[in-house]
Amino acid sequence: MKKNLFYYSEKKLKYIEIKNFYVKFVSLIALFSTVFAFIFLGGYIFISSLLLNEKNASELVEENEILKEKYIDLSTQINTLYSELENLSTKEKDLRTSVNLDPANYNSFGIGGSEFENIEPTTISDISDLVSEVDNSLDILKSKVLVAKDNYEKIEEALNNNLELYKSIPAILPTDGLIGDRFGMRMHPILKIRRMHPGIDIVVNTGEKIYAPGNGKVISSGNRGGYGLTIEIDHGFGYTTLYAHLSKINVKKGQLVKRGELIGLSGETGSLATGPHLHYEIKHNGVLLNPKNFIFNDMKVFDIITQKGSN
Repeated sequence: MKKNLFYYSEKKLKYIEIKNFYVKFVSLIALFSTVFAFIFLGGYIFISSLLLNEKNASELVEENEILKEKYIDLSTQINTLYSELENLSTKEKDLRTSVNLDPANYNSFGIGGSEFENIEPTTISDISDLVSEVDNSLDILKSKVLVAKDNYEKIEEALNNNLELYKSIPAILPTDGLIGDRFGMRMHPILKIRRMHPGIDIVVNTGEKIYAPGNGKVISSGNRGGYGLTIEIDHGFGYTTLYAHLSKINVKKGQLVKRGELIGLSGETGSLATGPHLHYEIKHNGVLLNPKNFIFNDMKVFDIITQKGSN
């Protein structure tokens, strides 16, 4: 049996039946449930949005901090490279002098320009500007390194040429002995007239070993009139040497010789010889030079340079 619900009306002073109570009650419950659901869902979406924005902002701040640290580290490295290039520029000037190269134009590495200050970027715009600055500085550094590389290649080429010069220059006496007649004007012992003595005479016994004073190529080997058995060596770089009055020749024309290599034996051949000795001459580009100026008592420097050049 269906139960009816009543409520007491003070205005009408009687009980009044509530019609369709259950329908109205269910409808009200449904309405409240719907409103509550919308409120809950809206609140959830709103709170989630706030949390997401906070998370994104936090991530951006963290990324900005990382970028700032990377920028500061990179700028420090670039400043270090600038400093190292300046040091290389100073060394380059000394090296050019040591290998007889003309000084390069001022600031040959292009050293100069602004260096990075210790600026800490605070905004995205700051970071963007500083990243652009780093990029430009890297381009400048690249061009400076290319200039440095070109300069050092020139120095290396000159150094290699000088190493060959050091190995070839006639820097030692061809044999051990006393210096007799010296370079310059003298009274000739046979002709009895004053004439130029184009070399030095090293007094030795017949059969003493004669050594090449520097690397070179034999350009003449044989009898040469008053000089008797004679050897002439082209050392390159304009230098030639001559060895006269030999008793024996151990090399042939066209043969390559190295410093310290046996080339012949001393003697007294030739009509201009007055006794056993070695007549020794040096020329540079055809001009006679005093061999005394090419005698180095300490050959260690040449040995060291030669060893480095062969490594």
